[in-house]
Amino acid sequence: MYTIGIIEDEYFAQRVLINLLEKHKSLIQIAHISSTVEEAKKDIATYTPDFVFLDIELPGGNGFDIIDCLKKHKSKIIFTTAYEKFAVKAFEASAVDYLLKPILPERLLVAIERMIQQIKTEKEALNYEGLKSNLATNEVQTITIKYKDSYKILNVSDILYFKAEGAYTHIQTTEASYLQSHKLNFYEGIFQQHASIIRVHRSWMIHRKHISTFSKSKRSVTIANQEIPISKTNSKAVFDLLA
Repeated sequence: MYTIGIIEDEYFAQRVLINLLEKHKSLIQIAHISSTVEEAKKDIATYTPDFVFLDIELPGGNGFDIIDCLKKHKSKIIFTTAYEKFAVKAFEASAVDYLLKPILPERLLVAIERMIQQIKTEKEALNYEGLKSNLATNEVQTITIKYKDSYKILNVSDILYFKAEGAYTHIQTTEASYLQSHKLNFYEGIFQQHASIIRVHRSWMIHRKHISTFSKSKRSVTIANQEIPISKTNSKAVFDLLA
């Protein structure tokens, strides 16, 4: 049995989550329901829940104001939010678990199971500061990747390119390279509205600021001595952008 906290200021949203969680009472027990930042801090210190459902927007501050308290008591976090569009990219880029309102029952179960697995393995997979900066700027500034037995934060400005490797993606930065278990389409979704990350080929995405040369005749660009092809379909748009 795992104890949870609900940190949510809207009564209706509280009731919806409580009703959904009732179906999982064999796994979890609600330890507290908090409506404000200060109330949440007191309840977390008193009940030390295994994990909490944390709304981002709260009276007297926001969910990020509670994170230090949660870390101190080793409580994991599932963010709940009504944000849409860009926020989804920010959450995914930061490897942070989240539920979009209205919460779907099947998505709730996935989040609970994932959080329990995190607690069992005692691996911290959340990059709260990265999420905060991504949401604040309305453009993804950092991404969280798996690295060895943990996680690593990459600044987007340091990424040279993404290259598809079957079901994986090779990410090359100015310092090192990383193989990730996501297809290239996953990263394309995150950077779809990004001004500097460009999909140039079915197997390549590049950061435009690192381009050293480009050739219209060869339909290619060069980044750090790596020649990268530009697909015929993308060539006009890419070269117009570079020009």
